[in-house]
Amino acid sequence: MFLLKLEEVVWRYRRLLIVIIAVMVIQLFELAFLHFKYMLFTGGFLQPFSYQTSAERITFILLSLWFDLALYGALASLWFFVAGKLKRHGIIIYYYFTVLIIISVGIWLGLRFRVLSYFSDTINLQIIKNLGGGSLKEALVYASNEIALFTGAICVVILCVVFILNALSKNNYIQQLSKKDGAHSTYVMMLTSVVVITPIITFIASNNDFFRYGLEKKISYRLISDGLDKLSDVDLDGFGIFAYPKDKASFNANRYPGALDIPQDGIDQDGFLGDALVMPVEKDNLAEIKPKPGKHIVLIVLESARFDALDQQINNRYVVPTMRQLAQQGTSILHAYSHTGYTTTSLKAIFNRQLINSKSKIMLVNFLRAAGYQFSIISAQDESFGDVAEIVGMKNSGVDYFDARTAINDRVFPSTDSGSLRLSEERIMEQFQIRVKQVDFSKPQFFYINIQAGHFPYAYPKMAERLIHNPIPRSEINPANKNWVAATYWNAMANADWVVGEVVGALKNLSVFNNTTLVILGDHGESLFDDGFLGHGHALNDTQTQIPLIINDPNIVISKDPIGQTDVAELTIRSALGEKNYPVNKDKQVFQFVGNLAHPIMCAHIAKEGVRTLFDFRSEMFYFSDLNIWKPYQDTLQDMQLKDRAIKLIREWESLRWHEFIENR
Repeated sequence: MFLLKLEEVVWRYRRLLIVIIAVMVIQLFELAFLHFKYMLFTGGFLQPFSYQTSAERITFILLSLWFDLALYGALASLWFFVAGKLKRHGIIIYYYFTVLIIISVGIWLGLRFRVLSYFSDTINLQIIKNLGGGSLKEALVYASNEIALFTGAICVVILCVVFILNALSKNNYIQQLSKKDGAHSTYVMMLTSVVVITPIITFIASNNDFFRYGLEKKISYRLISDGLDKLSDVDLDGFGIFAYPKDKASFNANRYPGALDIPQDGIDQDGFLGDALVMPVEKDNLAEIKPKPGKHIVLIVLESARFDALDQQINNRYVVPTMRQLAQQGTSILHAYSHTGYTTTSLKAIFNRQLINSKSKIMLVNFLRAAGYQFSIISAQDESFGDVAEIVGMKNSGVDYFDARTAINDRVFPSTDSGSLRLSEERIMEQFQIRVKQVDFSKPQFFYINIQAGHFPYAYPKMAERLIHNPIPRSEINPANKNWVAATYWNAMANADWVVGEVVGALKNLSVFNNTTLVILGDHGESLFDDGFLGHGHALNDTQTQIPLIINDPNIVISKDPIGQTDVAELTIRSALGEKNYPVNKDKQVFQFVGNLAHPIMCAHIAKEGVRTLFDFRSEMFYFSDLNIWKPYQDTLQDMQLKDRAIKLIREWESLRWHEFIENR
């Protein structure tokens, strides 16, 4: 009798029950994801908020449950409506809904966990494009191995579900229940209440920095808040009042977060600091130096080179002994930084000496050509990737050009796509040996050498095992194996150091090393799970943006001032021409950003001794590394000790955007 009564109650409230079951399973998956990926309930690296008290955790979980019930309840209603129109009833439709919704969420969480196990949560399409040299297609092609592996696993799961559904549909008991139907007034009433209340809760949550931080990582909250935001976008500028950052002028389509702020028009288009100011174009010190022949120049760019490489040891052996010796005999600049975490933008910054497409500064290639230098390009990557070769002048007339596309048959991986083309360190050295025998060293020579050893996955077939004998397979790269990943990476950097040693040896054999300015630097850093991330281009921290910068000139004095990649060309030329030391502004700061200038995710300033001021455009919060604190935008502007740092950072971003707009309109 009890079982019959229970069956009756369950069947009466079956729609509500099935939504609750689905939500509870999804909650379990998502909360586990948030805990293991973001350490949301314990606190993690550079994490502004975490829920560590019982009250905070209970409140967050209740909010999480509410948004899940709202979203999946609405989806269930649509599912049941369609099933009713198709005259499908009974337990089978509830089983179908539960399984499909859980699998869909599981696949999405799995993909996020797979991708975000490598990257921070800043990752988006713009960052993926930047990592692909500006091409989404190239980035996806490069990531095809991981995508294929995960897609295969998804297909297996789907096949299993289809098999189970097919078996259930043939069960006699299931077929009998499928003929039953009944009223669902309670479900309809509860759903209506949720629909009415959810916009209110969403608006409150969107204005609460503390709980919004965690909720934005949930599928249900993001879909609901984004949907409501679109509905509230009355001026059709792409921003409403439910997402964050909010539209601060709901009835003015010219004012919205990220809008180009036009200086001195009396309108604060982007919502920061009032109307933009016209900032003067930075003076070009190189324009004051007369182009003339000087020492030969060898510029070596190391892919994904970390700033701590010089002091790193494996089994009591220094990883980069040659570079370490060069640094000791010459100059190693401690506080050197990339402006972005992407190869293409870093190379453009090095050669073009600025972060925007502008003619306000003399390009490195143009200055050296005017000084009578001859050019040799030897690169282990495809320099057409992201149009680097064309933009910086590598393919100008008279330049001897060799890259991975030139020697495509010597690539280390099967793929011929631009983002995947790489040459071995031995092949690069072979080409250098050929070229130095061809050039006339009675004339000033410029060599650009790009070494790809440090590129993910940090090893390739037949890479020399200089420090370890078991490089990690690509399929095993994950946080649990971070020590193995690091050892493989350092072995790769040992290979890069070998090339540097061979270059130095060749120059000494030709008796031209003492008449050569040798500059070695990284295009960006690399996280190796030591700060919770893997890779580059998605976080503005030291591991991803601080780089080695070594010059075989002991007379350079930079002290603790920061140096950006846009400064390297002038520093190199001054050394080669014997000019006085590089002039450094005592208030100099290096500007960094993630994303692009028009739509950055984050931007930062690096000041003396590596002190970083960071602004997150998504949360409108500042981070101050010396204080290790996060502060909301408005609170920062009220802080007399911090507001100047915040204002300088935002003003430089606005200025760069404006000058780029003026140059390219």
